[in-house]
Amino acid sequence: MGCGIEVPAQRVVAGGLIIYVDKESFFKLLELKENPIVVTGELSSSSFGLKKIKVTIMPFEGALIVYRGEVELPEKCLLIKASEINMGK
Repeated sequence: MGCGIEVPAQRVVAGGLIIYVDKESFFKLLELKENPIVVTGELSSSSFGLKKIKVTIMPFEGALIVYRGEVELPEKCLLIKASEINMGK
């Protein structure tokens, strides 16, 4: 993914307000940030039947914006690659 900085993460634990959006909406919100932090990885959740899905996540104004899938990100992003993402605990 053509990002300026890439940071590996051992584990990402996220909670709070989670908003799932489509690809177009994700990019509209991404453009509002000068240097957005974006996390990519696989999400495992019982709500998905314990199936892992690829997600792209961006914190935005106290919420987590989630796109179910991978996208080509602009170079202005600070990318964190997580081996696993847990949306609870």
